[in-house]
Amino acid sequence: MRLVIIDDDPTMGPTLKSAVEDSHEVTLFSDPIAGIAFLEKNTVDLVVTDQKMPGMLGIDLIKKAKAFSPETSFILMTAYASVQDAVTALQNGASDYILKPLNLTEFDHRLKRIEEIRAQGRQISLRQQKSKGLSRLIGQSDNIKAAKEFAAKVADVPSSILILGQTGTGKEVLARSIHEASKKASGPFVAINCATLSKELMDSELFGHEKGAFTGAVDSKQGKFELAEGGTIFLDEIGELSYELQAKLLRVLQEKEFYRVGGQKSIHSTARVIAATHRNLLASSKEGTFREDLFFRLNVLAFTLLPLKERRQDLKTLIDFFWKDLCLELKRYPKMNPEVEANLLAYDYPGNIRELKNILERLIVLGEANKEVSPTLLPMEVAKKSPSPSSATAPQTLAEGKGLNQFLEEIEFRIIKDIMEQESNNQIKAAKRLQLTRGSLQYKLKKMEDLGLIGDTNS
Repeated sequence: MRLVIIDDDPTMGPTLKSAVEDSHEVTLFSDPIAGIAFLEKNTVDLVVTDQKMPGMLGIDLIKKAKAFSPETSFILMTAYASVQDAVTALQNGASDYILKPLNLTEFDHRLKRIEEIRAQGRQISLRQQKSKGLSRLIGQSDNIKAAKEFAAKVADVPSSILILGQTGTGKEVLARSIHEASKKASGPFVAINCATLSKELMDSELFGHEKGAFTGAVDSKQGKFELAEGGTIFLDEIGELSYELQAKLLRVLQEKEFYRVGGQKSIHSTARVIAATHRNLLASSKEGTFREDLFFRLNVLAFTLLPLKERRQDLKTLIDFFWKDLCLELKRYPKMNPEVEANLLAYDYPGNIRELKNILERLIVLGEANKEVSPTLLPMEVAKKSPSPSSATAPQTLAEGKGLNQFLEEIEFRIIKDIMEQESNNQIKAAKRLQLTRGSLQYKLKKMEDLGLIGDTNS
């Protein structure tokens, strides 16, 4: 541990330092003011401080240091007559106290106990951190469950990662989840879209440049790799990166170093690389537009996020999550309409999650507070996907021999059947969405059973 001892006793301080410096990195101060100044500028694991010192009491030192160093542990040394001081110290953030005169064996035992407690705390913190990272992945589909398992397994593996999937499927969300579940979570997460800049500008953006490297380079500039040092760099749309820059990226992955544009000095990189693309990189490598060696280097740990239309189990959860999140963000609070929700659940989302979020934002912005959003606010392409009369299975016109009431009843039964399937035959949820009492829904379901349109919904 990095240990600081603060004691004005000319004998006690050096004795303690000598007893533990073989197994710990120890700094000794006889002046509490100097000790506080050191703690403000340096990270330490444990501070052992005497209570009665000229210029500052140990309890006051602990209070002051805790304000800017909350993760540091503290042990207060106090005399037999000052047990109350020890109790007060514990109430103000000390981890332990030791009564004087000190027993060095007991002192060593206390240090080991603090070390064990801190190690346990780090493990708990890592588990909480990993759980927080994985909570970004929303849904119950097999694909999302697999994504969570993948993120948990690869989080602390130093290898680069490749995330595949259509635009808008949540590739950056998965990348952030991996970062936040890893030991690098306290480091930066730096994202860049490789399709947004020309080859020359992308070179400077990724790797930085030196002053005078090209026209307009009036100052030196750090690139994304330097900014991501100690953390993660996310290279979105890696398939759009120029062939020349692919070679520079490969060098970073292999040698852990790179050069700024116009630079002569190599820069070491420990940033973890996560790349993503909507392209088939294997096909691109065979066509000669993507380096085969880079593809195989990236493809060691790869995961594919499916389009939203192939994981419909996630739709309801995503709609509920984004609706609440966007209402809070936009400070607007309209209510969801069952008909609107039915349309949203039936739509295929060629733009995937990004499109879903945009549609919900539109509804919230255009909707009225505390009132259900109108189906007329839906984009045309979503509205016509309703599982109601416009459904391919619903009757489109009056068949010969059928009256209007029978025609409307058939449409009603098809809507009820669709909603019951979407709600896994949960009558309470289905009745709420259909804006029916449960008794009315049960009456209609019984009629549908008698007509042979559905099976027994109570089984």
